[in-house]
Amino acid sequence: MTLTLPKWTWDYLETVFEDLAQTPAEKAAVLHLVSVTREMSPYLSKLDLLREIICIGLVLLPEHDRPPSAAHLRSSRTAGSGGTC
Repeated sequence: MTLTLPKWTWDYLETVFEDLAQTPAEKAAVLHLVSVTREMSPYLSKLDLLREIICIGLVLLPEHDRPPSAAHLRSSRTAGSGGTC
């Protein structure tokens, strides 16, 4: 049996990140990143879009809890994809 992800909207995503933001600066940063990611989403592969969304959440982690450089990530099929991390 294959499980599918639940349906979500960009508004849901913004709400979640707004709730997780602890400072006005974090809130502004994640809302900006969600906006940019939404604009770029038609040009990203599904893998890259998911990666971008997860990276937005990582922005909210304290400095000492952030993961190391993402240089070891597998490449996607989309050439020229950037990264938030």
